[in-house]
Amino acid sequence: MPVLTIARLTLRETVRRRLLHAVVILTMAMIGLTTWGFSRLTTLQSNGHPLPRFEVMSSAAILVILIAYMFSFVLAVGAAFLAAPAIASDVESGLVLAVLPRPIRRSDVVLGKWLGLAVMLAAYAALAGAIELATVNLTTGYVPPHAVVAIAFLVGQSLVLLTLALLCSTRLSPMTGGIVALVLFGLAWIAGIAQSFGTAFSNTTIVHAGTAISLLIPSDGLWRGAVYSLEPAAMAAIGSDWSRANPFGVSTAPSSPFLIWAACWIVVVLGIAMLRFGRRDL
Repeated sequence: MPVLTIARLTLRETVRRRLLHAVVILTMAMIGLTTWGFSRLTTLQSNGHPLPRFEVMSSAAILVILIAYMFSFVLAVGAAFLAAPAIASDVESGLVLAVLPRPIRRSDVVLGKWLGLAVMLAAYAALAGAIELATVNLTTGYVPPHAVVAIAFLVGQSLVLLTLALLCSTRLSPMTGGIVALVLFGLAWIAGIAQSFGTAFSNTTIVHAGTAISLLIPSDGLWRGAVYSLEPAAMAAIGSDWSRANPFGVSTAPSSPFLIWAACWIVVVLGIAMLRFGRRDL
């Protein structure tokens, strides 16, 4: 199928540029440093005595959430700057003019690009997340309550940014499209914090504004699902005290309607990207 062919070529092009090699090396270095940091938790002392196991587990839980935030940012930036030039660069170089005369539709190009990059991002998130959590378990004995679900939420967040940046790529230059996608990602993150403030201080206007932005760009809602999946029961028990206006603490999981909306959002925005590229004058 043309879509699968383009997806395979997209993956091959990414490997040819050695981007994958650089990301793997940097990720392994990052995992090595965090593993060393977690190993030091078990050697910390208080008043000449080793920290109680509960404090070690609590510290590990908080650090895992902070590392997950770092990974979410890496995935978001990677998704934006992989997808932003995916179509725009081919248009600028004239490569797309050599591909489209074949029995390939413009929608096949967009969908193939999205599929190839989505597979790569999902594989990276799953592998890096599994290795990181395995090293945390090996050094401290801590295991998040819903690690697989958290990784799935991080993958979902990256797919939102990937789809948004690909939409920008159908009309904007690579750099402009990447910057627009990241600015919208930051806007959604700030809106999520503002929504937490609104909830904490019973300000319905801020709550409604934050909710509207989270529906327009559901990346922050998916990030909060990842946080909720990583929080141990002790953090969930203190609820609002931990999560009040805190991007690293969530008291409730994303609702099923929101998750359905996020999936539909990706499908709709991807469809708009195919429509806009189909109508573009090359």
